[in-house]
Amino acid sequence: MKIKRILAAVTAAAMTAAMTGCTNGGNSADGGNNSVGAVETSSIEGAVQTEAAPEKEYSEMVQRSFVSLGNTYRLENKLSKAMQGEEITVAYLGGSITEGVGGTPDTCYAKLSYNYIAENYGKGDNVKYVNAGVSGTPSILGNLRVKKDILDKNADIVFVEFAVNDGMDQLHKESYESLIRTILKQENEPAVILLFTVTKTGHTCQPHMSEIGEYYGLPMISVPDAIQPEIEAGNMTWADYSGDEAHPNAEGHQLVAEFIEYYFYTLSTRDAVDEPVDIPVVPKFGNPYEDAFLAEIDYDNSNPDLQIGDMGSFSAEARRIADFTKGAWVYSGERTDPLKLTVKGNSLFLICKRNNSDTMGKFDVMVNGNKACTIDTKQSDGWGDPYAFQVIKWQGVKDMEVEIIPSEDSAGKTIEIFGIAVTQNESFM
Repeated sequence: MKIKRILAAVTAAAMTAAMTGCTNGGNSADGGNNSVGAVETSSIEGAVQTEAAPEKEYSEMVQRSFVSLGNTYRLENKLSKAMQGEEITVAYLGGSITEGVGGTPDTCYAKLSYNYIAENYGKGDNVKYVNAGVSGTPSILGNLRVKKDILDKNADIVFVEFAVNDGMDQLHKESYESLIRTILKQENEPAVILLFTVTKTGHTCQPHMSEIGEYYGLPMISVPDAIQPEIEAGNMTWADYSGDEAHPNAEGHQLVAEFIEYYFYTLSTRDAVDEPVDIPVVPKFGNPYEDAFLAEIDYDNSNPDLQIGDMGSFSAEARRIADFTKGAWVYSGERTDPLKLTVKGNSLFLICKRNNSDTMGKFDVMVNGNKACTIDTKQSDGWGDPYAFQVIKWQGVKDMEVEIIPSEDSAGKTIEIFGIAVTQNESFM
C-alpha cells in the first residue's frame, strides 16, 4: 500500500465534531478580541491518505492525532501578532525526525508545518523559521542547548519532539520537564507545542510526556495515536510511514505536517479565548536541570559559577559535531594532566563526542577529591554524535572543584569535549 497525496473532502462539520470533548486547555471565556480567526485552507485538503483508507478512515486518523488543544492564550497571542504584521519566530527542537532524516530540509515535517503557519498567519516574510533538530539526541541534551539554539533566537512558538529519543527513567523525565519549564519561563512568553512520535517497535515516551503536557496545559499532537490503529487494522503498513525503524519517509513527514495543520485548523474553528495561566511552582516529575548554563570552547569565564582553569593535557582545537561548531577541548596526547574547573551548581554535564571505535578515549571526573564517574567515549551505539554525560547531581547547589583526568590506557586516543553545562537549582522534587 502506498501513501499518496489526494484531496480528502472532509467537511468542516466533521472537524468540529473531532474537537468536541478533546480540549484539555485552561480557563476560557466566550468571545473576546484576541481569538485567531479561521484560516482559509483546511489541513485536510491536499492531505496524505492511504489508497486503502477511504475518506472516513483517513478523517478519523487525522482526528486521533489531536491529543489536546491546551491553554491557547500564548499561541493565539503569537498568531495574532503575526497576522498584524509583527515578526514572530517558529522554532522546532528535537532529534533526527525534527532535523528531517527521511525527508529533506524542504520536505521535513518542520518546514512543511512552518510553511503552513507562515502562509496562513503571516504577512510577507514576518514569520521566521528555526530548525534545531539534532540527530540522535534526547531531551537531556536538548535542555542543555535550548538557550543557544532556541531562546537566544527569541522563539515565539516552539515545537518539542523527543518522544522516540528519550527513555522512561527519571533523568529523562526530569530533563524533559526542565526543558519545558525553561522555555515557558522566558520573558517573551513562548507558546510550546508537544509532538509525540513512535518507533516501529512501539517505543514512545508519550505516556509521561503527555502527563507533563497536561500538567502545564500545553497543546499536544500524537503520531502513534493516529497511525497505530490504522496499521493494526491493515489500512496501512509501517513502511507507508517510514523507511526504517523510526524516521518518517517523505510521505510520513507530510502526514506529520498534516497532523499539525489539523491542530491549527481546530484552533481556528472555536470562538473561546483562554485566559493566561501561571506556571506551576511545584513540578510534575522534577526540574533539577532548569535554566542550564552551557559553556563552549569560546567561553571567557564570564560566569563566576563556572570557571575553566588549567587546561592540563587538553587543548582548544577547531572541531565540529552536529550544531557544536565552535571547537572542542581535545585530548590526543600522552600525558594525563587534568583539565580543571571550579563549579557552583546542583548538577554538571559534559557534552562529548562518542563513537564505537578503539580510537575513543575515557577519563575520570573527580569532584572535590572524589571520583564522581568514569566516562568512556567509546560507546557501542555511538556514531560520532554529541552525547551529554551526567557527571553528578546534588540535592542542592554546592561548590565543586572538578578535575577531568584522561585514563592511563587512553594514551594515543582521542577525547573531545564540546560543552560543559551546569545547573543551579536549590530545591526540586
